[in-house]
Amino acid sequence: MLALSIFSVAALFSACAKQDEATVPTTVETTAVSEPEPTMPEGTINYQGAYYAPKDDLQTVLIMGLDKFEREEQTLAYTNKMQSDFLLLVVIDEEAQTCDLLHLNRDTMTEIPRLGFGGSSAGTFVGQLALAHTYGSGGSDSCLNAVKAVSNFLGGVKIDHYMTLTMDAVGKINDLVGGVTVTMLDDFTDLDPEMEKGKEITLKGDQALLYVRSRRELEDSSNLHRMERQRQYLNAFYEKLMEANRKVSGFLSSTLLKVNDDFESDCTVNQLEKLSDLLEKCSVNPIRSLDGEAIQGEEFIEFYADEESVQDAVLSLFYTKVS
Repeated sequence: MLALSIFSVAALFSACAKQDEATVPTTVETTAVSEPEPTMPEGTINYQGAYYAPKDDLQTVLIMGLDKFEREEQTLAYTNKMQSDFLLLVVIDEEAQTCDLLHLNRDTMTEIPRLGFGGSSAGTFVGQLALAHTYGSGGSDSCLNAVKAVSNFLGGVKIDHYMTLTMDAVGKINDLVGGVTVTMLDDFTDLDPEMEKGKEITLKGDQALLYVRSRRELEDSSNLHRMERQRQYLNAFYEKLMEANRKVSGFLSSTLLKVNDDFESDCTVNQLEKLSDLLEKCSVNPIRSLDGEAIQGEEFIEFYADEESVQDAVLSLFYTKVS
């Protein structure tokens, strides 16, 4: 597959947390159907007495915002300093023509695969989801390691593609769609005098990155609150993106090509164009996130996702209930 990437890396921040198997969210608890009825689709599972069949014709993409302005040069080392600070799983149902977005907390405590020298498996540890990208050279191996961590966290669901953007990409893409208008949820005047709480403002350039990235400088510095701003921004950004895409054919793919130095994906140009066409036809459901508890760990905040919330998300996004 021809990969669309130029390595030189929104973005939307790192430490290993203490292993605590008892509180780590588990995968969806299912009971294999040993002898499924003839009418049951392949892959049907039984959960709490009900049958669920896997959805057909899904396209899934994990979008990650890296916490660096420039992509690190790839090395032969098995670690890098780029965390996936922002994680959004896009699930497109081609048959139903719907698009679902699952916003994942970067502080989510889960099992992270380690990569050893040369990319070989070196076991796992329990830590923040953002750390999965730090294993590998910083290129496709790191992206795929993050994809694997997210897939395992969600019970082994299939994720077809990935996209990563550095922090430099945020302002550039924001301006390519003509700026994004939001009503300020927080007071940013210590960072930018124009960004007053409650004021409607069309974010331009660095303002967009400030809005979706900043937290330590604000009254509420939690990542959960920052995620609220990110979802608000994404909703407004999507409207501008689709508006531009309707006016200019292939706008999405051409936009990503314009930020090539700050963008990496395993999608080809043709695949990006197909995804763009699908998005234009789809109705987009409200962005969802997982319930859970954020607590202060030994060094950093740790988010423990509610198991039932994880199960509900997986069944809703990837399965259909069979009557």
